[in-house]
Amino acid sequence: MENTEKKSYSNTVFLPKTSFSMKANLVNKEPEIIKFWNEKDIYFEILKRNENSKTFFLHDGPPYANGHIHTGHSLNKILKDFVIKSHSIMGYRTPYIPGWDCHGLPIEQQLLKELKISKRHITDVADFRKKAREFAQKFVDIQRNEFKRLGVFADWEHPYITMSKDYEATVVKAFLELMEKGYIERDKKTISWCPICETALADAEVEYNDKVSHTVFVKFNIKKSIRELENFKNLSIVIWTTTPWTLPANMAAAVNKNELYAVLKFGDEHLLVADKLLEYFLKSSGISAEKVYSIQGEKLIGIEYEAPFVNLLKEKYRYNRKIIATDFVDMTTGSGIVHIAPGHGEDDYFAGKKWNIDIFCPVREDGKFSDDVTMLEGKFVFDANDEIIDMLKNKNLLLAKGSINHSYPHCWRCKNPIIFRATEQWFLKIDKHSLRDKLLDLAKGVRWIPESGYERISSMIRMRPDWCLSRQRYWGTPIIAFYCKKCGKLQKDFTVLNDIQKRIERDGSDFWFSLPIKEIIPSSYRCECGSSDFEKEKDILDVWLDSGISWYSVCKNRENIYPVDLYLEGSDQHRGWFQTSLIPSVALNSTAPYKTVLTHGFVLDENGKAMHKSLGNVVSPDDVIKKYGAEILRLWVALSNWNEDVRISDKLLAVPIDMYRKIRNTFRYLLGNLNDFKPQKKISYADMLEIDRYMLIKLSALNKGVLESYRDFEYRKAIKAISDFCIIELSSFYLDVLKDRLYTMPFDSLERRSAQSAMYEILRSLLVMTSPVLSFTSEEAWQTFKKEVDGNISESVFLNDMSEINIEYKDDMLSSKWDKIISIRSSALKEIENARKNGLVGSSLEAKIIFSVGDDDYNFIEKNLNDITVSCIVSQAEVKRSQGDLRIEVIKADGEKCPRCWQWSVDIGKDDRYPELCLKCASAMKKNSNNG
Repeated sequence: MENTEKKSYSNTVFLPKTSFSMKANLVNKEPEIIKFWNEKDIYFEILKRNENSKTFFLHDGPPYANGHIHTGHSLNKILKDFVIKSHSIMGYRTPYIPGWDCHGLPIEQQLLKELKISKRHITDVADFRKKAREFAQKFVDIQRNEFKRLGVFADWEHPYITMSKDYEATVVKAFLELMEKGYIERDKKTISWCPICETALADAEVEYNDKVSHTVFVKFNIKKSIRELENFKNLSIVIWTTTPWTLPANMAAAVNKNELYAVLKFGDEHLLVADKLLEYFLKSSGISAEKVYSIQGEKLIGIEYEAPFVNLLKEKYRYNRKIIATDFVDMTTGSGIVHIAPGHGEDDYFAGKKWNIDIFCPVREDGKFSDDVTMLEGKFVFDANDEIIDMLKNKNLLLAKGSINHSYPHCWRCKNPIIFRATEQWFLKIDKHSLRDKLLDLAKGVRWIPESGYERISSMIRMRPDWCLSRQRYWGTPIIAFYCKKCGKLQKDFTVLNDIQKRIERDGSDFWFSLPIKEIIPSSYRCECGSSDFEKEKDILDVWLDSGISWYSVCKNRENIYPVDLYLEGSDQHRGWFQTSLIPSVALNSTAPYKTVLTHGFVLDENGKAMHKSLGNVVSPDDVIKKYGAEILRLWVALSNWNEDVRISDKLLAVPIDMYRKIRNTFRYLLGNLNDFKPQKKISYADMLEIDRYMLIKLSALNKGVLESYRDFEYRKAIKAISDFCIIELSSFYLDVLKDRLYTMPFDSLERRSAQSAMYEILRSLLVMTSPVLSFTSEEAWQTFKKEVDGNISESVFLNDMSEINIEYKDDMLSSKWDKIISIRSSALKEIENARKNGLVGSSLEAKIIFSVGDDDYNFIEKNLNDITVSCIVSQAEVKRSQGDLRIEVIKADGEKCPRCWQWSVDIGKDDRYPELCLKCASAMKKNSNNG
């Protein structure tokens, strides 16, 4: 009986085969890849490979060591990792030294909370600092592991830590140098003060939030007038304030000397307000008064009045106050006369200095009135507002009261409203030696990304006050200074001070807090007054100086990398680290510490809201990693428009997840079709088939574009270009077209090896150029590549250079030709799809295409008909001359379907040995058989 069963040829075609799985399983695989990087010292191998190359140094802004990392940390560190890795594969030497900010109020407060005590109850400072150090170190270790889990490369075992001996010593050294150059002074000034944290605050530690405040219009009774106003009986000036609690500290009233002021008749009294604000005053206060006279503001200077609470003050403050003139009195709100309390306002302070007025501050560090104000002593200032308003009413000094919702300064840490308070503090003088002008000038030479960064920081520099460097806390770098107890003089013997600095470098700074000063300075040391009795400075330095000196500690004396190439932080650091690094660098070295500053936005939830535990909208890095893997977080960062605020949620992660899947599948397909490839049998570019050369030209263009994007820090542009290449150029075109060659051509044929040679170059290039973003997957694929395809490639994907991956493939004529073929293909595929919808054909291999076209296009199509047929993945095609534009007809292919290649052919049955196959497959079977 005749055997009619069809023979299977599935085992005669070369299907893809690889251990690189379709399912990523990133959650389990990533830790194994990190282990591989650690065991092989890949970070240091990269440095070793590029040790003779130009250095690119990104200086790490230190995160605060007081908790687990959040998504904002991930955004920052992953971006930095992109920079380091991309510059590494561009051939740069890229050391990356991570840092941690370990001193300061947040750690101190968290520790006090754990110990269930207040600052006032710290009895053993040395023990408290020891516990703070342990607390900070715990979170340095936690965060280090969390950052490593993100796939970030760094010298993790040798970070810079602001609480280390050598780092503290560098901070003290910089402080002493600044003092010696005249930039550091101790002065009584009105500064931002947190009454809850009981410490001074730097400008960068103040944030503005809405607050409802009391408003009052208050009369100050004139006691000594001028002749021009002597006929106006019971005359008072009217002030308006949003801080009634500062009225006991009133020391003057300010007018604008260039404005007119109106005298109002108010019953049997007279009131003085700015003429321009007359209508505003009457409407806001609700009183009825008649204007009877006008007088120039300049004439009011020197008039004496009685402060409203002068009777509550100590004897030395019981005197009449005077009217002065200042430039900051405006005509937008209020009465046009400003109550001046130099001890509680920055503008007021400078006015007080100018007019030689006492800087009176009757408020303690805990925000409560001191014994300078009887009746209010011990009362918290904000709680005293109602009582003060009642007292004004009882004194018949209150004209009107109200409230206002306005932007008010709050403490960055405890989030409570702050006060302004005059105290003795250490300051870095911003206008000393024209420092402000130098800062503005040198900031111009920095490349700011985005460009608006310069305007932002320059406006802040123009407006910023002197930098208050001292803090009234325990956990920080001490201010190395001491005073004579007898005469009070600050001792500026830099030989002694520098010896103390060297001791800190050797022993750390804790001795400063535990030893008496006589055991720290030489026993023979004397003040100019002859005394040998001294006391130490108790304050510590602002943590912003700690981190602001990091360029000095980490970069200045290392491998000529200062100024560094890049600072990369959140946009809030224009008022923080960017500024606090710039100031000491310019003061000490007359240079900015950085060449380029790049900023990113904040991470918000999917609705654009800030993430808070109380809102239940927090997306933590740990959540994402446990669910999807760190690779998805990395791809989310790359795809984000991170110059602005970025959003994250499970829904928004769907985009990077989908892109990742497509890129991974491309890697898998390339690996699968290279499983039997012998790299030593690679076909040279010149001998490759045209379509293979065309794709290498495309690859070269991609390589150049990605390099340019990496240089410009445009990671979204880079990864989208790579993704488009994988999806559009490879999956949708080239790899689809190659299937017949790869699967059915003779094993060792030119056609097959040409395709594999091109795929080898493509895969190798893609893995290297993708590695800065998809670090885990590119490494996983590289190790599979090394194991299954080419054992001679480098140990890690990161030990490569993009510029070495492929030569400069270029052939304009070939590119033009294949661009046109692809255009024709695109039109043909549309017609094939229509034929499929109409049931004429199933797969494209069942189709035959007939091109009807004019003379010019006829010659092109006829000449390249085979390439066009292969590109369209149809069994047959022909071309006819006709008039007009190109027309494409799809009909059923001639002949029968070959069971091996699935193409339709009219020559099936013509080979005696393989009568059921087309002649192409029959020939391939014979060649494969002959090759064993």
